[in-house]
Amino acid sequence: MKPKNWHRKLLLNHTYLYALNAFHWIAGLMPEPMRGWLFRLVLKRMGKGVYLDARVYFKFPRRIEIGNFVSINRGCEFYPSHFGKSVIRIGSNVRIGPGVRFFGAGHDIDSATFDDLGGDIRVGDNCWIGGNATLLAGVEVGEGAVIAAGSVVTCDVPPHVVVGGVPAKVLRSRQPTP
Repeated sequence: MKPKNWHRKLLLNHTYLYALNAFHWIAGLMPEPMRGWLFRLVLKRMGKGVYLDARVYFKFPRRIEIGNFVSINRGCEFYPSHFGKSVIRIGSNVRIGPGVRFFGAGHDIDSATFDDLGGDIRVGDNCWIGGNATLLAGVEVGEGAVIAAGSVVTCDVPPHVVVGGVPAKVLRSRQPTP
């Protein structure tokens, strides 16, 4: 059974996605400094010294916060939950490899209509997330942590550790040198 006013919601969703994809297409044509200025207008917060490579995608930009001196590589995707009111917060001095995905949105698998769910994703300062890693809703990555390429992070990551695998597990501690 379809919810009440489903056609209106579908039309609004399609209109939003059309406008969002047009925005990302235009941003993709701009050189990096101009792309950064454009995203600074739509993100909830974007600190200084942030580098955004081409083809970075933000589903609900007003639910995304980025700290200072963050590098986000090509093809990264950010999906906070609009209806679940989740946010994605990236700390300062974070390096994010290409193709990393942040899935802060999801659906309730026990609901007959797959109701929207969401959970915040928080990445602490001084972290490195390897290429093609995936972070799921409700995850907090501690300060100074490293996530190995291709990992799927399903639970919190303690500070100053290296995690890897599917699902990601602690591989070892790290002692950052000054």
